[in-house]
Amino acid sequence: MVRVDFMKTFIEVVQSGSLKKAAKSLGMSVSSVSFQINSVESFYGAKLLERRTDGVRLTDEGNIAFKNMKNVLSSIEETKKLISNLRGDKITIASGMVGINVVHAIQTLLKASYPQLEVNVALRGAHECVKGILNGKFDFAIAGDLLDEHLEIERLGYEVLGIDHLVLIVPPNHDLVSKSVVTLEDITKYPIVMLTDDYGITTSTKKALMDSGLKFDRLNIAYTVGDFYSKINAVSGGMGIAITSYIAACRACEVGLIKMRKIQGFKSERKIFLVYSKLSTESKKMKEYLDFILEKGRQLFQDFARQCSCFD
Repeated sequence: MVRVDFMKTFIEVVQSGSLKKAAKSLGMSVSSVSFQINSVESFYGAKLLERRTDGVRLTDEGNIAFKNMKNVLSSIEETKKLISNLRGDKITIASGMVGINVVHAIQTLLKASYPQLEVNVALRGAHECVKGILNGKFDFAIAGDLLDEHLEIERLGYEVLGIDHLVLIVPPNHDLVSKSVVTLEDITKYPIVMLTDDYGITTSTKKALMDSGLKFDRLNIAYTVGDFYSKINAVSGGMGIAITSYIAACRACEVGLIKMRKIQGFKSERKIFLVYSKLSTESKKMKEYLDFILEKGRQLFQDFARQCSCFD
């Protein structure tokens, strides 16, 4: 049986690109690193790394083993976190930007029903939220988009919390505010503000554009920003227009920072998911919290979508 720390060493070698760099990072000798790599290769019964003068490269077998080891280690961390949670009442709910207007209400409702429960909230891009579930950092995550690679992971569970729409946001005095109908062709004529691919809004936008028949490379991506608030501020300040979540941007619209427009012919609907570890539902308490969040979260998203009317 291969040791867990040997797997960690293998992953460090792959990520650093060489045995020497990995040894320096781990505070080990190169010979010790080499011994551990040999042990891992012996366990899997295959040559996993090509060792070259310019570093290391995964073989086909190594690529499979590398993914397996990352899954094994993240599963171990997840299990340790879950076991730790059984000793006390503490959970963390991560949320992508689509949940920004409801996640704190969920936190408050949980605290009211479970006074002994410590509920923390973390705001991240949707895909970072899901990664946090996989490595045991978060217990639940609200995400507006799931990657195909995440859908293939058996230990991830997900339920639909609500429905969102992708909309165009523009500065309050923009030309498109007064246009009777905004088309896909219209949005290609203006600079676009985007978030990085860590955000579900970005990957959802790319999928929706493809489904709607507009190639992503036709957009004039003028600015890529690192968080949702920078995106709103960039649009409000006249740096460009953007496609974003209706639910996430509603408050900014209501206070007059931006204007919202529907895009004709754009397949804008997307689902909002609650993501969790299936293993966590083995705990009766965690299953109870999951059911509570699903019930309250669905109602909150439904109420919020009904109350927000920002389209001209």
